[in-house]
Amino acid sequence: ACHEVKTGAKHGFTLKAEGAAMCLECHEAEKFQGKVVHGPVGQGQCTACHDPHSSKEKALIRFDNVGAMCAECHSEALEGLKFVHGPVAVGQCTACHAPHVAGEAKLLRAADPAMCLECHSDVGERVAEMKHKHPPVETACLSCHKPHGAGNKMMLASTAPTLCNECHEDVVAKVSDAKCKHSPAAAEGGCTSCHDAHASMSDKLLKQENSSKVCLSCHDKAMKAGERSLLNIAEHLGQNPHHHGPIQKGECTPCHDPHGADRSSLLTKNFPQKFYSAFSPDAYGLCFDCHEAEVFETAEGGDTEFRNGDRNLHYLHVNKSFKGRTCRACHDPHASKNDKHIREQTPFGKWNIPLNYQPSENGGSCGPGCHQVYRYDRVAPVSNTSDTK
Repeated sequence: ACHEVKTGAKHGFTLKAEGAAMCLECHEAEKFQGKVVHGPVGQGQCTACHDPHSSKEKALIRFDNVGAMCAECHSEALEGLKFVHGPVAVGQCTACHAPHVAGEAKLLRAADPAMCLECHSDVGERVAEMKHKHPPVETACLSCHKPHGAGNKMMLASTAPTLCNECHEDVVAKVSDAKCKHSPAAAEGGCTSCHDAHASMSDKLLKQENSSKVCLSCHDKAMKAGERSLLNIAEHLGQNPHHHGPIQKGECTPCHDPHGADRSSLLTKNFPQKFYSAFSPDAYGLCFDCHEAEVFETAEGGDTEFRNGDRNLHYLHVNKSFKGRTCRACHDPHASKNDKHIREQTPFGKWNIPLNYQPSENGGSCGPGCHQVYRYDRVAPVSNTSDTK
């Protein structure tokens, strides 16, 4: 079928045709025509890969397996790989690549990401169920993963944050310039501590349903940040039922930047760091995002429950050019056992000053370490004198 006997006394044969023409006597030419053609196929070098007589392998390939055959020409694709993609490891290159022709570049059997999802269907099913999807998941898995292997787990081209920084330049700039950096934003693999790499039901691809739950997955223990000791916020919230408004909504990011900031505690806007501070609306920018500055700018009246008759006691405590008490003197910014997240005690140097706050129907009283017991009543103003009991 392939050879003709030579004439003459000497026993010999010649091929009936040369190269691919010989093979196409039996194999349909249409099967070797397409948008992308494998080099040996286009050059008619069928016997570069196939033995014309016999082989231990299917399709009469010349090598022990498809992988070994492909490596004869494509050895660079396998060099220096610490983690190897499963099909590559077992020599099954044709699981992803067509050996002769294909409609996709690199002779892929399907486009990325459809090609990947033929095996990684669990990822596809999960992504389909999610409200928010990472754009590369829908367009190009190879933006993050190497198809043959890599020096990193999951065949990642590089690890976070380096990998993430290739697209998220705004976050890179923020973390780089920030005086106070959130440690996960700069740590290896840190991005995926908070964000899901593929998809999530939450905005920003958060791993939990809101930022509060994400934060509490780490801040459920006391920890150090440089020389500072950070509170176990999860325990604190559990012990104190009256939570600050953003925390009630499951949000930490209105007050704290999750990546980095120029202010201590990753605060998004200004807030005095000392117990005493001169008052100005800008100095309390963090609080006045939600609370009205006017409440602290009028000595009489104002939309506040902290009044003795018309005398505005918020103004009295805070609005001073010297030794104004900051909000934290009386309020815990996260939670407390008292309504209005009023503290039981407040840090003052090495001393925790007890406030001894007691609410009443139209006001209340407090007897902290800084002054005697004072009462206030919004309806019937109280005259506080030195002998007030």
